[in-house]
Amino acid sequence: MKKIILVISILLLTACTNGNSELDKLKENYPKTVKKEAELLPKGIQYEIVVPKRLPFNVKNVSIDVQKNIGNDTINRTSINYRDGKGVILEVTTYHQKNIEFSGEGQQLTTKLKDGTKVIIVKDDKESPKIIRWKKDGLYHEIMLVKLSDIDKNYTIKDLVETANSIYE
Repeated sequence: MKKIILVISILLLTACTNGNSELDKLKENYPKTVKKEAELLPKGIQYEIVVPKRLPFNVKNVSIDVQKNIGNDTINRTSINYRDGKGVILEVTTYHQKNIEFSGEGQQLTTKLKDGTKVIIVKDDKESPKIIRWKKDGLYHEIMLVKLSDIDKNYTIKDLVETANSIYE
C-alpha cells in the first residue's frame, strides 16, 4: 500500500510541475504583455510554445501574438516577439497545427541543430530579414530576425541557430 501511495504522489508532483518553465519565466517578467495573452491560451498550447533561453541581443520588451483560424477559432500559431528597443526584432513562432506542410520552399539551404534536427534556411538576406524553420515533435517552429538598416550589428543565420539550440537545452 505504501508503494502505491508513493507512486501516486510522485505522479501528482510530476503533473503539477510539468509545464513550460521558460514561458512561465516570460509571464513573470512581462506580466502586461506576455502573461495577459498566454494565460488566455489552453494549457496544451502553452506547453507547445518554444521559448529560447538565449538571444543574440539584449531584450527591452517582449510580447506574444496569437493567430486563430477563421471559422473554428482554433489556434493556428503563436509568436513571441523580442525587441531591443533600437530597431531589432526577433520573432519565435510555433505553428500549432500538427503535421502541416509548408509548400513552395523548393531547394533551400539547410543546417542542423545540435540534436541533429534539420533546419531550413528560409531567408538569409544580407541585411534583413533572416528566417529559419524546423520541425520537431510534429510541429513547425520558425525564428525570424529583422533589423533596421542603420543598425551596425550584423546578425547571421548562426545567431538564429544558436537561439534555436538554446530552446532545447
